[in-house]
Amino acid sequence: MPLPVPTVIEALPPRYRGIVVELLDDRAPDLLAALRTQAKPTLVQQEAVLEVLADAFVDHLGPWDEPTPRGALIDDALGAFLERWPAEDLAER
Repeated sequence: MPLPVPTVIEALPPRYRGIVVELLDDRAPDLLAALRTQAKPTLVQQEAVLEVLADAFVDHLGPWDEPTPRGALIDDALGAFLERWPAEDLAER
């Protein structure tokens, strides 16, 4: 019997999954719901996730535009998402 394919959310590294879920639940709940049912995001969904995470990162910059610890976590989560699903792998062919 084949193993089930993890959803986009399940495939995120555990250390970043919580922050991604929290931010999407707050800022884009429909997107979060879709990513909980798909094995791979669409290019449009990837761009929406990046927008949410980038906006949240900017919200967590401290003095001299240095990221707070939460900002650094969001930045790392964004990097992990892009590493897992780079745009060239999602391009419509």
